[in-house]
Amino acid sequence: MEDREFSDYITSVLDKTDIVSLISRYVKVERKGNTYWACCPFHHETQPSFSISADKQMFHCFGCKESGNALSFVKKMENVEFIDALKMLAEQAGMEIPDFKSGGRGSGHVDKKRRETLLNLMRDAARHYHENLSSPRAKIFNDYLEERVITQPMVRRFGLGASLDFNEMLDYLKSKGYTYEQINAAGIAEKKDGREYDVFGRRLMYPIIDNMNNVVAFGGRTLEKDVHFAKYRNSSQTEIFDKSKVIYGINLLKKRKAAAPIPYVIMAEGYMDVIALHKAGFDTAVASMGTALTTRQAKQLKLYSDLVYISYDGDTAGQKATLRGLDILRETGITVKVVRLPNGLDPDDVIKRDGAAGYQKLLDEAIPLTAYKIDVLQARYNLNDPDERAQFAIESTKVVTALNNPIEQEQYFNYIAKHTNFSVDALKRQANYAVKTAPEKPQARTEQRQAAQRAKPLDDAVKFYLSSIVNGREYAQCEKNVKEAMPDDFTANLYEWCRDNVGFDRTDLEAAFGDDNPLLNELFDYKQLPGDDRQKFADVENELYRRVLETEIARLNEIVKTASDKNEIIERIGKLSTERSKLTKYRS
Repeated sequence: MEDREFSDYITSVLDKTDIVSLISRYVKVERKGNTYWACCPFHHETQPSFSISADKQMFHCFGCKESGNALSFVKKMENVEFIDALKMLAEQAGMEIPDFKSGGRGSGHVDKKRRETLLNLMRDAARHYHENLSSPRAKIFNDYLEERVITQPMVRRFGLGASLDFNEMLDYLKSKGYTYEQINAAGIAEKKDGREYDVFGRRLMYPIIDNMNNVVAFGGRTLEKDVHFAKYRNSSQTEIFDKSKVIYGINLLKKRKAAAPIPYVIMAEGYMDVIALHKAGFDTAVASMGTALTTRQAKQLKLYSDLVYISYDGDTAGQKATLRGLDILRETGITVKVVRLPNGLDPDDVIKRDGAAGYQKLLDEAIPLTAYKIDVLQARYNLNDPDERAQFAIESTKVVTALNNPIEQEQYFNYIAKHTNFSVDALKRQANYAVKTAPEKPQARTEQRQAAQRAKPLDDAVKFYLSSIVNGREYAQCEKNVKEAMPDDFTANLYEWCRDNVGFDRTDLEAAFGDDNPLLNELFDYKQLPGDDRQKFADVENELYRRVLETEIARLNEIVKTASDKNEIIERIGKLSTERSKLTKYRS
């Protein structure tokens, strides 16, 4: 389709779309004079400031300033690309959707028929997995659901099912006319030793449904003991599934919003956490897809509420994932509160032990972003040790300086002062010093990409070190924090992101830093050389950490020149110098 044809097609779709009727499917619309009004679906408000013009076929919000036509509304409301929004409106208008060849505004070939086939296949698979729970062979799955007190209404709400063995689903789908290639493309089948099998074989099944109510993936969990295959299995990325763009339970959240405004969303970690929360009456609970939240997921959540409670498991891994989620949500303009779960417990455990009232109490006691970050930092240090107390004070002031509100800054400087016995003035001087000496950071992801493209070639040792981390080498544990020794802002940000996110994969990194990032792709493609092993990784980390210590020692030597109380600083310099001398220098 040429540019002119494509433009004419868009015009035809818009001509056949009534924007008032379209928006009425999402929010309650009332007519006042020649204009229609509604509460804006893009931000929280109680008084309508969202206007819709039937004559101009345009909308405008006087609150958040969003405006546009039917296409821009669907694109933002459904959090989809332009071409997908166009397809949705065309389908609703009963118009045939042509192939959009490259060269037009909607460049990229859209194989509508293949996508529909895969979505139909996944819908049929989900229904059959669900029907399998009625089979006598599904006893182990039904016993488990009964033990977890998952009622039939909950089973139906979430479409839970069972894969009975490694062949039954494939036989069923083939009887429906699907080919192995299609079943494989949907992420259900693979081959091993020339034999096809259901990758979710003998597992309890959780369908993943997107905001358009399409089944796009599955999660599976085996209930058997001592099996020779993985306990958990999640769909890999496919033509219809990208885990960085999907939120578990988003379809139910969308249905819930259609009935009434949503006061808040609860973001949990796992499928069972979401189900348990819904069962207890917290029906705005959703979950990320086992990874740190992406910006795209955060934007989806903001469509439903401006307040999100993060309710991840009360363990170390959960805390690291929580911190990343907090930052991404905050950057999207969402108010974030963190539910502090007891160590070792997840939401389901809390509800079992204390009931819905017990979990509600934790919601009521949830703390804001800054307080949580400081609490996490405090847990890492022994405040009875002068050196660790000083380090905590330094790190926590960095958290406070990220705040734009001076009243909030004052509040948290006082909070830190009470825990460290340093004066508020001293903490503010430290914060000002850190701001003056901190390297300038990229302000946006596009700038990060540009910085990576401008960056000089990495030292071979650093390239090996970072490639080991991004490729998930089992010895890449990052025991020492060497962020300050990274050669530029991008590598420092990349290193910090990897340390803060547990169990990430390539998809997560590409979602955070861009799949077209030249340096990231270079690290992914790094070829192991002789000697690239655990010992080399430790040697490089020690050398980088030695550089970090030297920088910190130099900084303290400058401070001690003008400090009124030099003893504690001098003692700190001595300890760092001793630690530096013990490190084994990396041998190139």
